[in-house]
Amino acid sequence: MTATPPAEGRCAHCDQPRIVFPTKPEWGQVPSPMCTSDWQLFAEARDNNTFVDWNDAFLNGTDDQLAAGLGGAT
Repeated sequence: MTATPPAEGRCAHCDQPRIVFPTKPEWGQVPSPMCTSDWQLFAEARDNNTFVDWNDAFLNGTDDQLAAGLGGAT
């Protein structure tokens, strides 16, 4: 497997001009490409079965995960 070389561009999450990398498809619906700090946030969230923020949870969480996040765990 060949790694994708980094490219200069604008991070789709923080909107800052940075070196950016594509996101992993298994992360679900996330902005791409991302700078290293935002890429790391999403990688750690996925490894820990959590979400980066409310938008990430809304786009990628199950109904049960969203209910638990709102304090109405079923």
